[in-house]
Amino acid sequence: MKAFRCLVGVRHPPERVALGVRDWMAEVGPNLENVDTVITTARLDRPDGAASLVNEWRVTPALPAALDGVVTRDMLGWLDHAEWAADLGACKWRIEPFFMAEAIDCKGVTRFESAMGGRGARVTFEGQLDIDPAALATLPVVWRGPASIAVEMLISTLIPRNFRKCVEAVSVLLETERQLTSAP
Repeated sequence: MKAFRCLVGVRHPPERVALGVRDWMAEVGPNLENVDTVITTARLDRPDGAASLVNEWRVTPALPAALDGVVTRDMLGWLDHAEWAADLGACKWRIEPFFMAEAIDCKGVTRFESAMGGRGARVTFEGQLDIDPAALATLPVVWRGPASIAVEMLISTLIPRNFRKCVEAVSVLLETERQLTSAP
């Protein structure tokens, strides 16, 4: 298991930051490193204010040369399953990659808390990545190492780094006093 964590501080109330992260991903996502598109494929808004979303991410990361011809463009991405709390204080998420989905378990939580004496937000993005060695055994031996490295790099490095950039981009949109809505 590989744990990862990212902490971001911004000067906006946590509820506004959370709404922006939840509702503006399709707009913010394509401005992130190696991200082509983010499309919300499913959304369920509950009467109590909680919400479930599924976002499809399509990416173009640099991959090890050993994976050329093995990993195709349609494999580069994931489904992000998110369960948002009614008070927007937390979002539990699970990532379902298109490549080696049976070998990968990646999940975590994002928390939005008051900071800076109530003048800002502290956003904590943390999770864990498990790669099942038995599922890797279905790959040819020469591809196992590079495939595992590529997946670990993508999930434990690119995603937290891009999450930081996402929160910062939402903060910039909030500075323009963009109106938040409860739906995209």
